[in-house]
Amino acid sequence: MRYFNLLFIILPVLFFSCKTDVKKRDNQKPVETQVALAKPQALSELFEKIPELKYYHNKVVESLKNDPPILRLDDSEIRDEKQKKAQEIAINNKDFIRDVYDPETHAPIRNEIMNVRQALPSDIPPKIHCNKEDCYRVSMYNYFWNSTTIALVNVKKGRVINVKRLIDGQAELNKRLTDIAINIAINSPEVIEALGINPEEKEATMSNVKTALNGTKCERSKHLCVAPTFLNHINKKALWAIVDLTDWKLVGIAWTELGEYGPIPKTTERDIQNKFVMQHFCEQNNDTILGDWKVNYRLTSSDGLEVFDTKYKGKTIINSSKIVDWHVSYLYKEGMGYSDATGCPMFSSSAVVAFNGPYVENITNAAGKTIGKALVQDFRSPIWPAPCNYRYQSRFEFYNDGRFRITGVNHGRGCNTDGVYKPIFRIDLATDDKAEDFATWNGHKWETWIKEKWMDQKDAKYTKDNYWMKLSSKTGDGYYIEPGIGQFKHNRGDSAFIYISAFHDDIDEGSTDMVTIGTCCNYNYKQGPEKFLAPPEDLTGKHLVLWYVPRMHNDNTKGKEYCWSTTVVENGKSVTKTWPGIVGPMFVPIKKQ
Repeated sequence: MRYFNLLFIILPVLFFSCKTDVKKRDNQKPVETQVALAKPQALSELFEKIPELKYYHNKVVESLKNDPPILRLDDSEIRDEKQKKAQEIAINNKDFIRDVYDPETHAPIRNEIMNVRQALPSDIPPKIHCNKEDCYRVSMYNYFWNSTTIALVNVKKGRVINVKRLIDGQAELNKRLTDIAINIAINSPEVIEALGINPEEKEATMSNVKTALNGTKCERSKHLCVAPTFLNHINKKALWAIVDLTDWKLVGIAWTELGEYGPIPKTTERDIQNKFVMQHFCEQNNDTILGDWKVNYRLTSSDGLEVFDTKYKGKTIINSSKIVDWHVSYLYKEGMGYSDATGCPMFSSSAVVAFNGPYVENITNAAGKTIGKALVQDFRSPIWPAPCNYRYQSRFEFYNDGRFRITGVNHGRGCNTDGVYKPIFRIDLATDDKAEDFATWNGHKWETWIKEKWMDQKDAKYTKDNYWMKLSSKTGDGYYIEPGIGQFKHNRGDSAFIYISAFHDDIDEGSTDMVTIGTCCNYNYKQGPEKFLAPPEDLTGKHLVLWYVPRMHNDNTKGKEYCWSTTVVENGKSVTKTWPGIVGPMFVPIKKQ
C-alpha cells in the first residue's frame, strides 16, 4: 500500500460489518450525514486534467465503429499470448457477442472486455471439461444492458466451450477503469476542496469496489460506479468520492465517521499475492475428512470459500454453498454503499482476499467436549484492522450428530460507525430424490411454498425448537432450518431475507463463480436473488436453491462492540482487538418416521 502523505490515504473501500434487528433500526433517527452532489464538469475540462481519460474516450469512440463494437484490453494489460488469443476467440464467437448491437436499430452498443485470465475450477460449469493450461475465462461488460457476458475458451482448440450471460451483473473492473476512477476523483473540485490537496502532488492506490447512490444514475439507470475513499486521520472521518464510469464524472461526495483507531500497519502487494494459496486452494479442488463428514472445498475468484459435494456417512448433503457477495448500505437516509467480494488473491477480482488457506477448528460444548469441527477461511484487507479495511471469514460447522451450520463471520472494522451489511448466501442442498418441498412455519403448521418467492424474517414464526423453515423430499429426508435469533454465540439475530428459486443447470444462477449481483444500497428485499424469481416458477417437483441474506449493523459502543475491531498500544506493542459477529442458519436432519 502506498501512502500519499501523513494526513490522507486513498484506499479501496471494502465493506461488511454487523449489528442486530433492522426493525429496531427503522424506528431510530437517520444519521445526519449528507451526500453533496457534484456539479457537472465538462469532459473537455477533464480531458485536459486527465490525458488517460481522453485516450480512453477516443478508444471507446473508435470501438463503436468496429465490428463487433467491443473495446479490447490493451497489450499492456495482457501478459501472454494465450490471453490475447482467448480474447480474440471470444470476440469472434456469435453467442458471446449476441448483445453488442441494439436489437431494433442495430446501432452499436458500448461493450468492454474487463478481464482475461486462466479459468479456476470454480469458473467451470458441471459436466464441462476444460484442460487447466488451455482454459481461459473472458469477461465483457455491456454498459447499455448493465450485463456481463463470460466465455470459457479452450485456446488450444481455438473455440469457445461455454457462454453465460448475467443480466444486472457487473464484472470486476480492469486496471484502466480503476485508474480512471481514481483520477476523476482526485481531479474533481469537490474532492480537492474537501481534502485540501493538490492531486498532482499526491499518489493514489486502486479503487475497484462497485457502489451505488440511490436516486442517481448509479442506482436508477444502473451505471457502473465505484468510490475511491480518503481517510482523514485528524477528524477520524472518511471521504467517499462516488465516480460514474458510464458517464465519466463525479456523482457526489460524503463524509462518514470512522471512530477511534490506532496505528496503521504497512503492507505490500506481496503480502496478499500468495502463490501458495493460489496454487493449492484456488487452482485445484481439495477435500478433508472431519469425523463422519467428507468435505470438498475450493477458493473461488469472487464467491469466497465454496463447499461442495459434501457427504455425511457416505450420503451427499451439500451440493454447493458459498457467499457470493457482501452488500453494504451506509448513510442510512441516503441509500448509499458498496458491493464487495471475497476470493483468491487476485487484485482484479476481489477486494478482500484469502489470507493463507482454510483451516479446521474443534467445536466444543459447555462441558468442553468436542461435538464437531469447523472449516474456516480467513479473508483480510491489506492493512486490517485499519479503517476501511476488513477481516471476515467463511465458516462451515459440521457436527457429529449430522447437523451443520453455514455462516459468515465479520471482524470489522469498516469505513463507518453506522452501516447495514448483507452477505448473500447461496445454499444448494441434496436430498434422496433430488426434488424438494420448501415450507415455513405459520405458527400452527408447515406451509408449503408453491411458487418461487421471498420472505422477511421479521414476519417469521418459529417452532418450539426455533425452526423457521423446512426443506424436504417426498421420501421424508431433508432439514429443519434454524435461523439466528440471538441463540448462537456472537450472534444478535440474522434479520434475514430468504428466497427460494428452482435450480437451473443451463443458465447461470450461481453454479459457477458469480459477478456482483443486485444493488448494494437497498434496505428492502431487492438484494440480488430476487431477479431469479421473475417471473415466479412453479416449484412442484423441482430441485430448489435457498438464498439467505442476513442484515446486520456494526456497533462500536464501548463495552458493547460487535463486528468491530481496532488497534491499541499495549506494553509498547501494537495489539489488535476484535469483536466478531456470526450470522447464518443451522440445518437439522429430519428423522424419518
